[in-house]
Amino acid sequence: MTKWSYDTNGTPGLDSVHAHALVCVTFSVYILAQVLRRQVRVTGLVVTKFFMIHVMNLAMLKLEAGVWGLVFMTCTLLYFYETLPVRYLPVQEKVVLITGCDRGIGHNLAKQLDQLGFYVYAGCLQKGSEGEQELVRNCSSRLTTLQLDVCQLEQVENAVNKVTNELGNKELWGIVNNAGICFVGNVETMTTADIQKLITVNYLGPVNICKAFFPLLRKGKGRLVNISSNAGLAPVPEMGVYCASKAALATMTEVWRYELQKWGIKVATIIPSGYKTGILAYDKQATAERWWRSASDAVKEDYGKECFYAKPKTEALLSPDLSPILDALVDALLSKSPKAYYYRGIFSRALPFLYLHLPTTLGDLVMKVIGDWFISKPLALQKSSKKF
Repeated sequence: MTKWSYDTNGTPGLDSVHAHALVCVTFSVYILAQVLRRQVRVTGLVVTKFFMIHVMNLAMLKLEAGVWGLVFMTCTLLYFYETLPVRYLPVQEKVVLITGCDRGIGHNLAKQLDQLGFYVYAGCLQKGSEGEQELVRNCSSRLTTLQLDVCQLEQVENAVNKVTNELGNKELWGIVNNAGICFVGNVETMTTADIQKLITVNYLGPVNICKAFFPLLRKGKGRLVNISSNAGLAPVPEMGVYCASKAALATMTEVWRYELQKWGIKVATIIPSGYKTGILAYDKQATAERWWRSASDAVKEDYGKECFYAKPKTEALLSPDLSPILDALVDALLSKSPKAYYYRGIFSRALPFLYLHLPTTLGDLVMKVIGDWFISKPLALQKSSKKF
């Protein structure tokens, strides 16, 4: 029975030893039961965290942290429980369609799912490209590459017909909308064609895929996983069109998450940040020259040619290790209870949090710094600043 003690003011306080022991023992027994029921995957990280929690508990008792220590420990245990890796579903002839497999996340995911035993349809922008040929060479016969430009309805229709005809007794388990592009620039410097292309690939592309493949996915009662961006949850200067396209995808994914529940389909959004995915690997020099030729005289005069050349200073800081994103994708496809959102990378949560919670004055300073990373100061503003 938990004992109560009184401080010097006569206020009742919970005895630390008994309360901490009761909470930790109860939690430990529950987690052990989850492991024995095979509801939780035991990993080295889980064991380490579990050990550290008990060390922390002993430290709390030594420091006689009292009620506030108990509150802190309770919150820590709840966080640990929320992050426990649940048991995966068996692969067992599960079929997954992935878009954007020429390189980056889609390419690596296709190889990883093939190794896990999935049947993979890897949509590539260009059949015969280096990335597509590598998949053909290095993956098993369970992987099939598709010519799949998500903007071309004819190619989408051909893909759904091919998958339908080849499924046999299998069912489509997952759709991963990964294909995406990014241009750094504002709506004045970018061409209208590139603005429309960006919106089409990043937002209408997933809509095209889902509209075509949902009938198959409903039969399998599987998973829809869309890859958005933290730039879809917070504005990034000089990337407005990209932000808008990813914001549209994030919102549409949430709508699908509610709409598809009645069909037994689980939906997840991946929010990566700080990884070298290849999305910024487009020819910035050629793109800038093309934009400059198409710009109006007023835009050329005000901005100057330097503003058409994207110079992301953060590319060297991007991590080439895509494993955190790939692990999140596998979890979204195989976990019994996938999360609605998977944040990967320090800025995936930080940027939206700063935007939403910082006072506007401070938030504006942060966004100004971010914008200055990408584009030079407009020529007209440089001239005006020299006058003062």
